[in-house]
Amino acid sequence: MAHFRLPRYGLLLLTFVTIALLATIGLAFSANSADEEIRIYPATPTFSQPFFVAVSGQWANTCVPAFHTLETETGTILVKAKTPGPLVACIPTRTDWSFSVLVPAQPPYSYTARLSVISGITGDTLSTADQDFDVVGGVQSIPALPLVGEPLSLRLAGVSPDGCVPQYVSHGVVTQTVTFEAQIPDLVCGQVPQSWQMEGELGALTPGRYTVEMFVTDQRYAPPRRSRGLDGSFLVAEQLWHIYLPLWGCLGSDPSPQNCPAVPFPESRGAQP
Repeated sequence: MAHFRLPRYGLLLLTFVTIALLATIGLAFSANSADEEIRIYPATPTFSQPFFVAVSGQWANTCVPAFHTLETETGTILVKAKTPGPLVACIPTRTDWSFSVLVPAQPPYSYTARLSVISGITGDTLSTADQDFDVVGGVQSIPALPLVGEPLSLRLAGVSPDGCVPQYVSHGVVTQTVTFEAQIPDLVCGQVPQSWQMEGELGALTPGRYTVEMFVTDQRYAPPRRSRGLDGSFLVAEQLWHIYLPLWGCLGSDPSPQNCPAVPFPESRGAQP
């Protein structure tokens, strides 16, 4: 009877080892954590400003998520991360991970930055995290640092609480004040917030700091109501001063430029050093 026990015990041992191995593999490739965190830099970007979405966390093994895709739509910035495929060996040691994604400038709105971690083996979603933030409107000068004699335009942007967005009527410059006039037509509008933009060309201006003001006339009231909208300012410079620092330091092989003398050059923008 003894010669029948060895195969039986061997079969049980093999079954146990197989179950343990499958459990280890499942842990290695399906592990996820609730420690994922999302941060926005700057915390409240403007509509003309690219921004970073920084994600981080701690994974249950060394097969940490890496950036996969970035998708943007109204109100949502979706960052997808993906764990390695089946050919990568994972060590069951808790591992910190992080990466940052540069997001192009977005229209003013309330957004949710969403992280979705996808399995590189099954394609299933292993973990998610959300972070709400706002992109605010304002006044943007184009170019950002206009010079004397350079054509200039302004772009204004904001968010309306409903679908009745202000529409451009006119703009003008008096001394150093730029005034935009807009109106809201007498229409029935949806109740969903909606972003808006308008733009006006100013041409070349004299040097100095300019104030921008916007007034909106709401035709839905009788009589129509005129109220102040956006405020802002911009600077027209006579010239830009470029400061060039040596690439490898001032003396020897010291790469630090902290003690190097800097020489300003009054050159036009775009000039090469």
